[in-house]
Amino acid sequence: MPDPTEIISAAIRSAFVNYPREDDPDWRSPSWIKPDECLHLTAVILRALEAEGLKIVAKCDE
Repeated sequence: MPDPTEIISAAIRSAFVNYPREDDPDWRSPSWIKPDECLHLTAVILRALEAEGLKIVAKCDE
């Protein structure tokens, strides 16, 4: 199973590329969320999930 941190970080970066800031002159700039900010946001999401008793697990095909 891929690392949940990597999956969440990739999703965040993807969202920031697809929905860029309106004041960004380069509308496709992937760098308007800094890597450290992305990691911080990922950690916050994982802590919130854990606090609610949720856990990311691998999906098993039956």
